[in-house]
This record gives sequence, structure tokens and C-alpha cells, in this order.
Amino acid sequence: MDSKIYLYEKARQAHYQDLLREAENERLLAQLPRHRWSTIKRVAGKVGVLLLKLGTRLKEFEQSPTFLEDHL
Repeated sequence: MDSKIYLYEKARQAHYQDLLREAENERLLAQLPRHRWSTIKRVAGKVGVLLLKLGTRLKEFEQSPTFLEDHL
């Protein structure tokens, strides 16, 4: 019977240590500057818009020679 209590207590302590580690990780993550993520998202959004505009211009450029040939 004592070995069951000992094993239960060890498992409880290990679980408690896991919870403490998880809480510490959450605390450290909460301290990270949030503006860094918003800056990354903003930059990624601007790059995406730039790529869309570039793609549109390339399509226009691709189509423009046929347009000019038809009107000459």
C-alpha cells in the first residue's frame, strides 16, 4: 500500500512541476512585445498587396503588345 501512495505522490509532484513550467512559459510569452507581431503582420500584408499589384501590372504588360498590334 505504501508503494502506491509513494507513486501517487511522485506523479502528483511531476504534474505540479509540469503546471509550474507551463505557467512560467505563459508568463514569459505574455511579456514579449506585442508590437513585434503586429509589425510583422503589417509588413506581410504590405508585401502581399505589392505582389498583387505587381502581378496585375505584369498581366497588363503581357497583354499590351497584342493590344498595340491590333490597333496598328
